[in-house]
Amino acid sequence: MSRAGDGRRELAARAAAVTQTSASAQPTASPQLPGSSPARPPRTRPVRVTVELSPMEHQALRQWCARTSAELDLPVVAGAEVFRALLNLMRDQSAVADQVRAELARTGGSRRRHQ
Repeated sequence: MSRAGDGRRELAARAAAVTQTSASAQPTASPQLPGSSPARPPRTRPVRVTVELSPMEHQALRQWCARTSAELDLPVVAGAEVFRALLNLMRDQSAVADQVRAELARTGGSRRRHQ
């Protein structure tokens, strides 16, 4: 038998050993209910969301961020952080969520519908 054949056989044996080791190291999956889909691993990468603002809304956001930055003595307050803070407030404080719902009801809830 040739050395090349021995090398290939040795690589195949190593690959099989690694596959068996990693398969035995994985936790066993919990049983699935009939008709349910297998559980996905939780998403870990951030999700990018785009918000289109009118020029006046963008100016108002920038001005608010600049005033808040000065009031809090921070180098900068990013608009994205304002949206994150609002999301947290809506999630944690039902009064804030109710105010946002009322504004959505007043404005129609989606600009996409009207375009």
